[in-house]
Amino acid sequence: MRKKTVRAALPAALLCGAFLLSGCGDGGTGEDVSGTLARNSAAEAGQLAFDQAGHEIDGDLTCTDEGTGENLRVTCEGTTVDGGEARMVADAGSDPRIETEGGVTFEGFTIVGTVDGEEVFREDCIGVGC
Repeated sequence: MRKKTVRAALPAALLCGAFLLSGCGDGGTGEDVSGTLARNSAAEAGQLAFDQAGHEIDGDLTCTDEGTGENLRVTCEGTTVDGGEARMVADAGSDPRIETEGGVTFEGFTIVGTVDGEEVFREDCIGVGC
């Protein structure tokens, strides 16, 4: 099973636009476009979810992904401005969707955010369209 890591890069995801049809990837390495988009989108939407839960992230979330389709899991980690250890895990459901037009919407996942091991949010949709 491959494990991939990337820093939040929303502009790259937005350039891909119609990500599943465009063939836009990470510079030609043959990496799964949906995994790249999932990591980038989760990082961006996760920042917003932590902010809304009262735990602003210092810098960017760093995300990894494993699996594909309904078996996709995205894990993001970072540090809050107060020095807390932030972690978000998003497990794909039967109809995972990622929308990037007008801001990132990350839905159809079971998404749990914790700070220092304490759950601060549990959602099935995070981002601007939720």
